[in-house]
Amino acid sequence: MRITERGNRGAIWQEFIRVQNGQVVDNLARAFHLPRPKAKAAILEMLDDLQGLLGDQALGRPTLSRLIEIIGKNNYEQVLNDATLMGATSTQVIGTEALTALTGHSQSSRMAGRAAEAAEISPMIAEYLLPVVSAIFLGAITTRTRAALLALARNEEEPTYVDPSEAPAGQLPVGRGSSGLFSGTTVLTPNAGPDREVLFRELAERLRTSDDNATLARARAIIKAGLGNQPVHHAPWLAQVQQWTCASLQNAGSHIQSRLRNLRSR
Repeated sequence: MRITERGNRGAIWQEFIRVQNGQVVDNLARAFHLPRPKAKAAILEMLDDLQGLLGDQALGRPTLSRLIEIIGKNNYEQVLNDATLMGATSTQVIGTEALTALTGHSQSSRMAGRAAEAAEISPMIAEYLLPVVSAIFLGAITTRTRAALLALARNEEEPTYVDPSEAPAGQLPVGRGSSGLFSGTTVLTPNAGPDREVLFRELAERLRTSDDNATLARARAIIKAGLGNQPVHHAPWLAQVQQWTCASLQNAGSHIQSRLRNLRSR
């Protein structure tokens, strides 16, 4: 068994260990009857692959439009925060939908195979675990990008970032019956509302069909920020302070160089 270190999973992994009272790995291990170290190894391998699907070269119009449409349609944030959904069939359904939107069946099978090998678990268990991890992964991204994407969909100038630490934590898992995997009765509730679904669907259509490069660039930046690849949002005053500081340092440097030249010429 190995725990991989490739990739920058920091921001997304922080979401995993923040919610559900920090018990996501334990809850998944319990739901899938896995030792915690093996569950963690499989989850980290899957996260590396999932984040790779949204790398810089992959974040083109097709991927972005599919991603935005699907996170507007399904309540992945509920899966992220509600421990009772770890073994629910509904989580399998929307997790599989996420995988289908981001990658094909053959690539999903390879991802599950790599996770099974890394964690030394059954390939069948990995195939069941992957959609659940994918749903939690989409929940983490949605939590970190929801406000900015809504602002973009509404054509607002400045997106507002909501601190994920303000999101509610889930409860501990309930019993699963004899199988332990998908015999729970907890189901997903509707997403944040029809307005969000409509707005995200319209935004996805804009990305898919128009030549609006500004919207494309902003959507790409929001998703990259959600993945932790760049700051999520800086207030205008902070940007002004940064510009003033840079200009002051440059002026100071020029002044010092001028003084040094004068001293050398004497």
